[in-house]
Amino acid sequence: MGSSDASSRDLLHGIRVLSFGSFVAGNICALMLAELGADVVKVESRTHPEALRAYDAPGRPQVVEPSGVRTTTLFAGMTRGLRSMCIDMTNDAGRQTFRQLAAQANVVVENLGPGTVDSWGCSFDDLLAHNARLVMLSISGYGRTGPLAGFRAYASNINNFVGLTSAWALDGIHFDFVAGTHGACAVVAALREVDHGADGVFIDLAQTETAAAILPSLYLDFLANGREWDAGPNEIPGSFFSGVMRCLGDDAWVAVELEDEEDWNQMCSLLERPELQLASGRPTFGLKASLHEATAAWAAMRTPMQATLVLQGSGLAAGPVHDGEDQWRDPQLRSRRSFVEVVHPDLGRLEYPDAPFPSGRPTGPRRSGPRLGEHTSDVLREWLGCSEARVRNLRATEAIWQPSPSSPDADGDEDAW
Repeated sequence: MGSSDASSRDLLHGIRVLSFGSFVAGNICALMLAELGADVVKVESRTHPEALRAYDAPGRPQVVEPSGVRTTTLFAGMTRGLRSMCIDMTNDAGRQTFRQLAAQANVVVENLGPGTVDSWGCSFDDLLAHNARLVMLSISGYGRTGPLAGFRAYASNINNFVGLTSAWALDGIHFDFVAGTHGACAVVAALREVDHGADGVFIDLAQTETAAAILPSLYLDFLANGREWDAGPNEIPGSFFSGVMRCLGDDAWVAVELEDEEDWNQMCSLLERPELQLASGRPTFGLKASLHEATAAWAAMRTPMQATLVLQGSGLAAGPVHDGEDQWRDPQLRSRRSFVEVVHPDLGRLEYPDAPFPSGRPTGPRRSGPRLGEHTSDVLREWLGCSEARVRNLRATEAIWQPSPSSPDADGDEDAW
């Protein structure tokens, strides 16, 4: 798994990953493994390419690859660093080819519909028979066992099942990112176990369970005290003083939190409200309400950044409430190289959030998001040692597919890659 002094990017150097990962959860998991240095091969179907290839913002022009397949900035961002190969899993030779590749892989990732990989003869047990050290990650809505194992699940199902919708609002992909990150961490842990002599590992990851793992505040008060959760004020439970105050501008806010009596009195001095200062102890409900009103009136005369700078200059914790564009422009994120630039052959120059790994490593993906089937022949040669004749035969039987080159090679061979 790489030497102990390797950068985080090289942690998985030499690790081979086959990914049926789709939509957000599967692709985010594969992306994180690629950013850690693994050779991640995304397996797609020529007739049913990855769905994210057709998902884009309304009003944007539709972009197609030279082969005629659509691509989008969303797809390219979530698959940067991956390679793409096309295998027809409804074809006997295609399934056999995948099993041969899996025998050479360290990891297989899938988040397909219930029973899909089993129907192909590519379940964990099927693949383990030919690769005793294989790690396989299966991401699903409810897990692969239990009475709901056969249920399909998307964001609306998962958010409602765990209670997020009642507490917040419907969010289409929130827990997909959570599941993808959990999955990548679990794969790294499983690889370490296998590296230390354990047998192959099957990881059954339920998105509902990873969601519940980050929502204890929704559950614990009810479980411990029988109190139903309610939205309440925009404050941190148990804090000395906290609030989100409206500022100058449209939908502009600043978040403020005071930790102790010293912070409280410093805020009173800043606001020129000495009558609200504390002699000792915690503030009463009425005193909190008065300071909240005074802070809100003060913030309403300033932009979020102005308020933040004044409060931070006084030693108080405060920060602007960012929207997406604010984050993109934020100098702190820029200074910490939180964004990566990718040059895509069909989409041009793009920026994406970088992977959340320690600073000091090499930045940027090794390649842009792949074109459909772009690396099919390369992977077959590198992983299986396939000859040109073998590759041509697989193409002829439609077990695999790869796009034709834009122009013939020097020998005039139209089938060369």
